[in-house]
Amino acid sequence: MTFMVGDSRHARHARIRGFFAAGEPVSAVILAASDFEWTVRRAVLAMGTSPNADIRASVLARCSGLDKYRDAWKAEVKQRFGKGLPEVIVDWEGFKKAFELRHQLVHGVTGTTGLNYATARVDSVLKASADVAAFGAANAIDLFARLPVRKRKIAK
Repeated sequence: MTFMVGDSRHARHARIRGFFAAGEPVSAVILAASDFEWTVRRAVLAMGTSPNADIRASVLARCSGLDKYRDAWKAEVKQRFGKGLPEVIVDWEGFKKAFELRHQLVHGVTGTTGLNYATARVDSVLKASADVAAFGAANAIDLFARLPVRKRKIAK
């Protein structure tokens, strides 16, 4: 499954939830986590203060895991918009627990998950993605459109 920038958030989330109907809750969990990571990375790029190239090279290059995303947000977005990632995501604690299922599945801690258990976790992760996208929209930034470009200032 490929996510395209032109896909709407609603279409992406519907495609992810479609894996439940196909009897593939593990795929839905992993894709929901991927959707969140895609969304938060674009948000840091779009709403950050540093030039895009610097954010890509220094902030996001080795960024994975919720603590790193929270720190990247704090370094780039919070100073500009006044809210940390745990404040933007309405149910941060519930989201962290839900996101943990992705870790357990990908790293072999558990091999599968039940439909009801996965559905609740996927809903929480997709809600977090929606919270991040809504925060961008509230600040006139569409994460599903071309991102604003901040270039390095050239020394004269």
